[in-house]
Amino acid sequence: MSPPISLAAAFLKGLEDALSPPLRAILWRVLGLGLVLSALLIAGAYQALGYAPSTGWGWADEIIRIAGGILAAIGLAFFFPVVMTTLQSLFLDEAAAKVTARDYPADPPGREVGFAEGLASGLRFLGLAVMLNILALPLQLVGLFLPVVNILLFLVLNGYLVGREYFEQVAMRYASAPEAARRRRANRGLAFGAGVLGTGLMVVPVVNLIAPLVTVAAMVHLERGVRLGRKAQG
Repeated sequence: MSPPISLAAAFLKGLEDALSPPLRAILWRVLGLGLVLSALLIAGAYQALGYAPSTGWGWADEIIRIAGGILAAIGLAFFFPVVMTTLQSLFLDEAAAKVTARDYPADPPGREVGFAEGLASGLRFLGLAVMLNILALPLQLVGLFLPVVNILLFLVLNGYLVGREYFEQVAMRYASAPEAARRRRANRGLAFGAGVLGTGLMVVPVVNLIAPLVTVAAMVHLERGVRLGRKAQG
């Protein structure tokens, strides 16, 4: 029995998976949806400017509308990676299935996580994220004067959240939601480390466009190592 894969090896393999044809298909689908959504938001912002109070000069009003549209486009350029990350989260289960089929064809494929179960998990995750951000508010205020505090807080908080969500999402393909949560708690250091690395990738320009796919692919390899280790011990 081979030892569990290391974090570094899992993420390198995850990068290879994310650039493979099966996951590239998801990426192009998400990219198309992101561009359409962004275009609709820009168009909506441009139209909304039409309801701004008129200056009385047609040329000035038109300049305001054009400038507003350009500013909206610039704003969305900064938020586009966030849009991509959010959209990719809708395809994490599909991505995990494709990684398993590509890299471990002899393994059981796992079950498809149903909509109701996935929604319940997502709502629990959202509630936890809101609660932790509220609790972290005093430290965020300190971070206004000590930026390094906010950087560390961002990595720790989001590393925990990403590690928790992605590990349990992958584990739920082979276990119930409560059992997936128990396995994650038993391997909290591994899940947290993967979450921190994934969070770091999500703030790197260009790389952040595929970071969620890299992270979920890496988590497939890590969770598989944990699962095989449990079987060997049993």
